[in-house]
Amino acid sequence: MNVICAYAVNLDAVCNAKSIQLQPLLPSEISSEKIGLKSSISKMEDLVSSLLYCMREGSGAEILIDSPALASRIEKAFAWQMRLGGNAGIMANVLADLGARPILNAPALGPRLAGLLSPDVRVPLSGSLAKPGRVAQAKKDDRPEPVHFVFQFKRGEEIRYGRDKFIVPQDNRFIASYDPVNTALASSRDFDSYCLEHISAFSGAMISGFHLLPLQNYEEILPEKINQLRSWKKRNPNLFIHLELGSFQSPQIMSHLMHLVSEVPIDSLGMNEDELDAAAGLFNLSIKANLPASWQERVLAAELLQDKTGIFRVSVHTRDYILSVIRDGHFPAQDEILALQSGVDSAASLAAGGSIRTAPPEGYNEMGLAAEREFRRLGATGQGSGSILHCGSRIVSLVPARQVIQPKITVGLGDTATASIFFCELEAIRRNAALS
Repeated sequence: MNVICAYAVNLDAVCNAKSIQLQPLLPSEISSEKIGLKSSISKMEDLVSSLLYCMREGSGAEILIDSPALASRIEKAFAWQMRLGGNAGIMANVLADLGARPILNAPALGPRLAGLLSPDVRVPLSGSLAKPGRVAQAKKDDRPEPVHFVFQFKRGEEIRYGRDKFIVPQDNRFIASYDPVNTALASSRDFDSYCLEHISAFSGAMISGFHLLPLQNYEEILPEKINQLRSWKKRNPNLFIHLELGSFQSPQIMSHLMHLVSEVPIDSLGMNEDELDAAAGLFNLSIKANLPASWQERVLAAELLQDKTGIFRVSVHTRDYILSVIRDGHFPAQDEILALQSGVDSAASLAAGGSIRTAPPEGYNEMGLAAEREFRRLGATGQGSGSILHCGSRIVSLVPARQVIQPKITVGLGDTATASIFFCELEAIRRNAALS
């Protein structure tokens, strides 16, 4: 099974954000009114303000750093652990672990980044495919490997600033990035030509990274990449394309993308709860955070996005559950619920044990279980640990997340779940095609 993974891959520099680490960086006078999410990071105060905002709200975000000098200053201010980052890179590693053959776009592949990729990931080089290490050796250039600074924070951490304090309400992460390569959605000539020439040999494509586009030139870059997807789909109508959203730099960019996706056409659209809220806002649908109705509102928002875009499948992965809305077509509802369960297990295994190959925790998230019970009371049919509801030609599936008490990893869980789900869906498409 050949799968395209594009566009973003980078190094993630990860640290655990603690109150004691932040104290030296806090301005002498800071109040709740001065804490907020900035549109970009042009000085250290912008980083601190945005990070404190995410920690206080328990929310995630990804914001661009304006200059390499500031990126260097941020790198020196914290102790970092280097991991594989970028939606495409993480998804490629997961697919390789599951037995697929991922072909990755990696235009700025250095030795550190290559060393974090699975040896079963392939990168186009001079008309053929090569292992990441060989590509890094063959393409020595002066461009630094792209690095994203990931601040993980945990529920219960007490943060003091000035005369105020707050308790972090839930685990999440804030990402600050200086990345000219991925913010341009750069792709190598080797990648572009190989994919187009061999597109009939691919079963699917996992596309992401559009959220990194900056406001000043997204209108130039988006049409070019949409045209690339359109050319793949034209040559291989059976190519199953999944587009993963992210934390966009501006609602304007997300709006532009959402109005283009039906032109490809995209088959599947994925996001987390914050990204769903932002996407739904584009269509004037407000999602409230108050339980217990929040899961129902998310289903309604996913259905609205499906109707507005004409996409076959819309999926939302949250810390409590994963839900999807599909139409009759590519595969049966039973295959979708099994795929969602696979995604839940892979993410939990990574979070708890550091690898999708470890056994997932046995217990399930209480909030997810409560949502699934309510879903069944409304008419859904239980299957495995999740439930399915048929609504005419539309099928809604919901699977509670596993409960991870002390996670080792909190970054990349959504990408891990998404890649595992996508692998199972491609297997289901292939099975059903053989039977028809």
